[in-house]
Amino acid sequence: MATTFIPPTDSAAAFRSPLADSFSLSQEVVFLNHGSFGSVPKPVSAVQQAFLAEIEAQPVEMLARKMPARLLAVRERLAAFLGTHPERMGLVTNATAGVGSVLRSIDWRKGDQIILSNHGYNAVRQAVQAQCERFGCEAVVVDIPLPLRGPDEVRRRFRGAINARTRLVIVDHITSPTALRFPVAEIAADCRAARVLCLVDGAHAPGMLDLDVDSIDCDWYTGNLHKWVCAPRGCAFLVANPRVLPWTHPETTSHPYGNGLALEADWQGTRDFSAWLSIPAALDFIASGGPSASSLARRNIALARWAHEMLCGAWHVEPLSPLDGAMLGSMATVPLPAGTRSRFASASEYQAHVYATHRIEAPIIDWGGRWHLRVSAQAYNTPQDYLLLAGAVWADAGGSGTGGTAGVGTEAAAAARACLKGT
Repeated sequence: MATTFIPPTDSAAAFRSPLADSFSLSQEVVFLNHGSFGSVPKPVSAVQQAFLAEIEAQPVEMLARKMPARLLAVRERLAAFLGTHPERMGLVTNATAGVGSVLRSIDWRKGDQIILSNHGYNAVRQAVQAQCERFGCEAVVVDIPLPLRGPDEVRRRFRGAINARTRLVIVDHITSPTALRFPVAEIAADCRAARVLCLVDGAHAPGMLDLDVDSIDCDWYTGNLHKWVCAPRGCAFLVANPRVLPWTHPETTSHPYGNGLALEADWQGTRDFSAWLSIPAALDFIASGGPSASSLARRNIALARWAHEMLCGAWHVEPLSPLDGAMLGSMATVPLPAGTRSRFASASEYQAHVYATHRIEAPIIDWGGRWHLRVSAQAYNTPQDYLLLAGAVWADAGGSGTGGTAGVGTEAAAAARACLKGT
């Protein structure tokens, strides 16, 4: 049966974001998984529908005549947000497509090595494997063990794997399964020193972190906009450094080939452009979450850091990274109490149970032989969501006494209030 724990009654009102009601999420589910597919706010969806209606009213006028200028305006606005230049950036459908564009653009030689970490996204690993099989390259997976004491451990592991055969290093800005922030600028610097190409997979970073892509000085940076920027699904980008820009191309070759990444990516064939045209509306939306454009991101990070510390304490588990939250964004991955594994056959079975029984949506990840749960923090989340989760999981693990939410509710609400003050 579902947990009956009731968090402090003032927690929802005290921490409710002014943007919370803009999402169409079911009120029957505690949604702690914004990181997977995001959720498009109602105002942004309305803008997309208006663009779609405009296109359908005059398809040739919009697609053949007006679209180039419209997309240029989108790239200019997005480039300013990301800290780069519009001519260096191509719009793509997702970060995986951005990675695929880079892998397709490199002139591979037999024996080349591609370095990535064991924290990387599975689709990226599969894309690398496909290139290795096709060109005779070798994938080198850097093992980054947990827990981590700090970002320097990550940097040392990547730097130690680079050798004379290394052609490309792929590093996550925010890792997907473990929700850790990696030191991408420092790793990119190590790659430059070794004359090795560097691709940053920033799938989760835009809208979560305050980005200045050009200052990272990697060769390529790709990121999603449907997650933390709250744009429609199918919105992402690839930024190419000037040193690699002339030979970087999107996955699909079409009419603008030879005119540079930006124009080549703009037109990869006939598509529904309404999602890309809605990107400025999404940027406006996330900027409206407080007194500054980054207020929503700061709030989400503060909430995730608090949830991380609270859950580790409630479940009596060791954190994967320092409790000060320095390696976190607006997600956190926490080991589950041991009792859950003894009661359920697999991580996927337990995730289904948490959803069906407790009506909580959160991914359960089997990492290194131990189960973990990843939480996200977005405008619609409040501390009580994580307190409900803490109690539900502790009960599932067969816990009692001082674990779970027993005695933690009032203290946790006070800690959350202090953590979020000023964001």
